[in-house]
Amino acid sequence: MMFAVTFKMGKRTVSRFISTMLIALFAIAFATPTFAQDDEAQIVLRDTVSSSFGKVWSAVRECMDERGCGKPQTDKIIEPVEEIGLYKGVYVSDFCMLVTGEDSTKSHMEQFGEMPRIRGGIWITGRIQYKINVKEVGIRQSMILVRAELSGFEEFITNRVYFWSSNGIKENEIMAAIKAKLTTEDGKTD
Repeated sequence: MMFAVTFKMGKRTVSRFISTMLIALFAIAFATPTFAQDDEAQIVLRDTVSSSFGKVWSAVRECMDERGCGKPQTDKIIEPVEEIGLYKGVYVSDFCMLVTGEDSTKSHMEQFGEMPRIRGGIWITGRIQYKINVKEVGIRQSMILVRAELSGFEEFITNRVYFWSSNGIKENEIMAAIKAKLTTEDGKTD
């Protein structure tokens, strides 16, 4: 008799477990995700200039050398397969150090994008990585595409590097510098 009572309690327990699992599966299947999502879209600057691919590519390389970003991670020209094809170039800079030090890093980096919120965090470095694409779109016509990603190292709480989107200030600066190089080059004789 004792076995039958235990068996009945076991059935109820199993029944409750199954119904709880079904409710949990239903909640998981139809719930909206609550994990962190990238709310901000990355700023992408596009501009078409009246210069040949070679001049634009030289201007990009000179501007990045002046920024002191070191050797680029990618510096590649994609040559056309066809005789009348158009050139393309991809330039990905190394991480350029913008600021170091516990006192000034956070205040300096906040002007270029919304930093991750870490309560009590101490930021010790701030850097940027530029991604520039150049595409020849016609005779003496080139399109420049500029993106940038900010990152920083938080030392006190998490001891990790974080990445976040830029607000466009640095992208505009590098685009203006490239265009300035092109206008000074256009004043010279070929």
